[in-house]
Amino acid sequence: MYQALLVGLFVTFVLVVFQPFGSYNWSHPYKMLILAGYGWVAALTTFLNFYAFPRWLPALFSEARWTVGKELLWNLLPVFLGGFLSTAYGALVGAMPFSFPQLAYMTAIVFLVGLLPSLLLVLLNYLHLLRKYGSPGPVPPVPPPPAGEAAPALVLVADNGKDRLALPASDLLFLEVGDNYCTVFYLDGDTLQKTLLRSSLGRLESQIGLPRVVRCHRSYVVNLDRVRNVTGNAQGYQLHFAPPELAVPVSRAYAPTIKAHLAPANHPNG
Repeated sequence: MYQALLVGLFVTFVLVVFQPFGSYNWSHPYKMLILAGYGWVAALTTFLNFYAFPRWLPALFSEARWTVGKELLWNLLPVFLGGFLSTAYGALVGAMPFSFPQLAYMTAIVFLVGLLPSLLLVLLNYLHLLRKYGSPGPVPPVPPPPAGEAAPALVLVADNGKDRLALPASDLLFLEVGDNYCTVFYLDGDTLQKTLLRSSLGRLESQIGLPRVVRCHRSYVVNLDRVRNVTGNAQGYQLHFAPPELAVPVSRAYAPTIKAHLAPANHPNG
């Protein structure tokens, strides 16, 4: 919400103080009030584009489905919307006719005046996504259980109730779903092992029940105690294991949860 107010104040300041685009020579008894009104138009345009539309059309603005094309259209929309609203406002207060040439002229003005605040909004949005989805960085190693203390045992049972896999929880790396099967990646000593179980990922996840074994993607459940490094940026990141050299993607939907789990305060060493 504050971004819309800042844009409105910026446009009001530019138009009232500098009076560009010929407005300096324009004479009207309510000139300053009319010029200031364009700031409210700019604020309304920003509010509609950055707040109202994403809430009215949440599926269209889903971060998980966001594309470069949508980003381009989303940044062009306020230019044309602002040009239309500015022309309509100018015609309403009697400052200009509502015509296609005037609409094109006002759209060009909106582009020039709104270029700087638009760049600032893009930067603020990038910083927001970077904080939300940015990589937590290197992960502190998890110490092995104290001597004489056995790691919790896991027993994963397939849909048929017969096929099962038993292993220490500390040996589990991650689970990956594909078709109607899940592949369990784990270590047997220093050797990577893979076992197929016919089951949904959610069903196996519910059988584990350990706080550090969590969903990081719709296709993956990961043992965070085995993660040794995190790479990536605001567009998404990956969890790395060593040994062996394997990586698992983190989807945007689960990024905040994974980032919170990997924060030093929530880490077993923290």
